[in-house]
Amino acid sequence: MNNGETGNVHAKVAALREICIKEVNEQMPVLEKQVWDLPASLIKDILPHLNIFYLERIEPAAKCKGVSTGVIWAALWKDLVKAWHCRSKTTISTDEWRQKCLERIFHLALSGHIRFDRHYLSNLSCSSILSLTAKHVQVLSIFAPAREICKLASDELRPVLATLENNVRCIKLKDTSALFKPGHAIMLYIFHRLLDHGSVRDLVLTRSPDTRLLTWILQKDSRNQCSMPQADTRRYKTTCMHGESASSVLPEREISGATLIRRGSRAMDNDACLTPFKRPRLDVGQMAGAAETSTGCLPSQSFSWQPTDSETRFIPFNASCSLNGEICPEGQIHSLVLEVFKVSISRTVSPLLPSCVCLRSLHLHSEWAIEEADVLGLVDALKLLFENPACSLTDLSIGSVLSTLPVCTLLLHLLTACPTLRSLSLEASPVFHQAEGHVTPAPQPAVDTGFSLERLSLRFPQVCENLENLTLVLRHASSLTSLHLIGIHNGGHKLGTLLQSLPELNPNLKALSLEDVNLANCHNEVLSLLNNSKLEDVHFKDCRLLEKCKGREDFLDPFVTALKGLSSLRSLTLSQNRLAHAVIVLGDLFSGDSPSKIQKLDLSSNYILPVGLLEFGRLLEDNPPPPGLTIDLRCNPLDRDPQVTEQALLKLRPLCRLFTDNWNSRTTMADHVSVM
Repeated sequence: MNNGETGNVHAKVAALREICIKEVNEQMPVLEKQVWDLPASLIKDILPHLNIFYLERIEPAAKCKGVSTGVIWAALWKDLVKAWHCRSKTTISTDEWRQKCLERIFHLALSGHIRFDRHYLSNLSCSSILSLTAKHVQVLSIFAPAREICKLASDELRPVLATLENNVRCIKLKDTSALFKPGHAIMLYIFHRLLDHGSVRDLVLTRSPDTRLLTWILQKDSRNQCSMPQADTRRYKTTCMHGESASSVLPEREISGATLIRRGSRAMDNDACLTPFKRPRLDVGQMAGAAETSTGCLPSQSFSWQPTDSETRFIPFNASCSLNGEICPEGQIHSLVLEVFKVSISRTVSPLLPSCVCLRSLHLHSEWAIEEADVLGLVDALKLLFENPACSLTDLSIGSVLSTLPVCTLLLHLLTACPTLRSLSLEASPVFHQAEGHVTPAPQPAVDTGFSLERLSLRFPQVCENLENLTLVLRHASSLTSLHLIGIHNGGHKLGTLLQSLPELNPNLKALSLEDVNLANCHNEVLSLLNNSKLEDVHFKDCRLLEKCKGREDFLDPFVTALKGLSSLRSLTLSQNRLAHAVIVLGDLFSGDSPSKIQKLDLSSNYILPVGLLEFGRLLEDNPPPPGLTIDLRCNPLDRDPQVTEQALLKLRPLCRLFTDNWNSRTTMADHVSVM
């Protein structure tokens, strides 16, 4: 048989195979009952042709026969996002791929952007897709048009909403103003069902959430006391925006709507400072055409609501959203991420925060820089919250702070107000123009107790920073396990002293991340830190490590020796340090009698050329790394010599897992030069 005849036979066999696979796929409703009898090879062949319904249902049989569906879900994800740009550095399990894909498909179907021409959606309607995928939605992003979201309250999709109530743990809401537009009361109802009747504990509100919604959410945590003991009644001084004041005794749960806190001449504004916030109401008698409403707190599609003038100030929820009079539960938000206008901080967040005892995590960011007065008012509110024995807040993040106070002084204010915080992230922006008029600086608080801090992240402004207060904080944070510092450009000898003292100040420190920190003058202190610590994760990104290095024996050799001597080290990041040919020295990490035991090595963005990578690969061939090592080589100019690069990769692939890309160094460099 000649080559032409052989080719024809192979083509006919392939065509017949495709016909058989297509026929099997179309007959899956019948074959599903006998799928356990299908050979593994046939199951493997038909998997790529199944829709999501049968792909999920066939998984148990496939797994039993040693066939994984992970590759199929990964390919489906690639089709959904149209790129691998979000590829994870870590291994993703089949369950994770499935969940990611089906959650994404749910959102596409809900927003009306689903493409039914895909084979994995064949023979499925929009409602069936929503029904199939709802149980996989853990994070619900409400970015779709209101008319699409409102369909979840329809008779057809009520089971989908019920499924979401049971499974969704986090809601991301972009345009909160849509909840208050005329005719959108059903969106409020759906939001209420998910938060109060469902399992949602995490909430992300972006684009400066509507004050009415924000008030209702914060009130929710102030009313719920998390089954903790009620705080004793305290006496607070209530002061109006216009200077009026009165003394009143209020229960802790009511201070959120009636208290305005002063710090010297600074005050936190509150439009309703003399009137406690009321429980929002929605009278079911206002529901036009609601006679057909079924049980279980589910309104019919004819559900409508027209707010009165006074009701527009509040979220229109009643104590009951059903006609049978049953009281609705009130959910508890444990984690809240807010992107707010700075005015919302002083007018809404700070006045309500002292009684949000159920809140465990608060991330507060603003499109505009948060000014010093607002931050100090927030510190006062946090102090009141932490004085409450029922306080649950352990994780706090504040971004884009614009303050004349040094960031380390501001850090001290926050921690003395919140001594039991376990995680704190603070970002400071540079002050380019001093505000007019005299501003009395806040006195530095005294530190008379230890902090419970375990994780600390600080972003410094681009100015010279006094690190003495940071040292003071670290000295009182003996439980610290993770420290992340960003943007220290002129730390000088004080930065070196701080690094050298870390093993003594924080003996439990496991992870140290320095990003955009100038270490060019701190070589000896870096070596001392590595030689005396028990770090497991070292992250030096854009730290100018080699800027003043005269030769490998000057710093590189002692650096590698110190890394090898750090037996606890498992992860090392050296990205953006322009290692270039110095990468060869890192090949010695795994040589000698005491090789490094690291499992992750990040060498991305280091101008490593193919020749240097090839030599690095040869060194690792001679001194193989421990099993399971991953090396990140992305954003290096390996396209300069593809043949040499391929030789280097051939040496490295059997020894470790590589992360590479198709980075075009010439285009990137040209773009960089064009904007210089």
